[in-house]
Amino acid sequence: MPEHPACTMTPNPLDEFGVISRFFTDRSFYPSAWPSQGAGDDCAFLGVGPMRLAVTADMMALGSHFLENASPYTVGRKALAVNLSDLAAAGSEPKAFFLSISLPRIDENWLEGFSKGLMEEARRFNCPLRGGDTVKSFVRPGQAPYTAISITAMGELPAGKGLTRAGARVGDDVWVSGTPGDAFAALGQIFGYWTFAEPLFGYFRSRMDLPEPRVALGPGLLNAATACCDISDGLVGDLKHILERSGVSARLFWPAFPKSDAMKLLPEAIQQRCILSGGDDYELLFTAPSHCRGEVERIAERAGTRVSRIGEIVPAGDPLKVIDANGAEVACGASSVSYTHLRAQETGAYLVC
Repeated sequence: MPEHPACTMTPNPLDEFGVISRFFTDRSFYPSAWPSQGAGDDCAFLGVGPMRLAVTADMMALGSHFLENASPYTVGRKALAVNLSDLAAAGSEPKAFFLSISLPRIDENWLEGFSKGLMEEARRFNCPLRGGDTVKSFVRPGQAPYTAISITAMGELPAGKGLTRAGARVGDDVWVSGTPGDAFAALGQIFGYWTFAEPLFGYFRSRMDLPEPRVALGPGLLNAATACCDISDGLVGDLKHILERSGVSARLFWPAFPKSDAMKLLPEAIQQRCILSGGDDYELLFTAPSHCRGEVERIAERAGTRVSRIGEIVPAGDPLKVIDANGAEVACGASSVSYTHLRAQETGAYLVC
């Protein structure tokens, strides 16, 4: 679902978070409605009688979330995977999803590949398609045709349970799953920031095109983690959402960050840019009490997912820092800018480090 760091006005020009906060944050009381924890997390939690549902919605478009020449098969898989990642960040088990798609025309070959990838991902995680809508996208003469995809995914939670971005406490450990940064390494080459030879680029491209939603890890963390989100816009930027919602800060330790074998072959400056600021990984970033370290490792082992402890939560008065092996602050840490819709559209900046 749309995300914002806090319910405050954002200085102009507005970005996506400012738009949500200013125009679409409704604190009205609806006595007959399903109760919810409100906006600002990866999922909304809805109390439905004795049940609790986790619901997320994502709008995706070719050219913004996917390259124009992206394989329709990978578009289908990834479109659902990013929603399943939101459910995982809430600690929820996927149960169903709804698809709405806007098409400029009927392209049977594209739809064949898209639906194949989408349904494979749905079967893989036992999350069936239960409805939606299909419309034609209107294109004026001279405009490029576009395809927009909207998915709403729903999951189930135990009564009263659910992970949010609020809840991190001073003294908690900061953890991350997998090896963040790999997806942006591919995007950086596509954008012309750097060049890798095969097979490095092929590996990074596969991580960008086919993220692995941590569906088994998320529910396991329900009783261990204090806060959680998935990494869609960059590790440091997404961590800031947790810190702001929780009223705390953090200190991260660069030597503790997990790196894929391919990432280790890159210059350290590129590693830092990809891992700290790059997005599109859909790994889980979460906090947990230090006395739960053994439990977190056992949960990750049962889920078949690598997790790494990369830092600690500190009081809000301390600035967010990333510290290198010599105790010096990594310049690409707290000052990094993650991807933000609308602001990126105006400035043309995907990543500033």
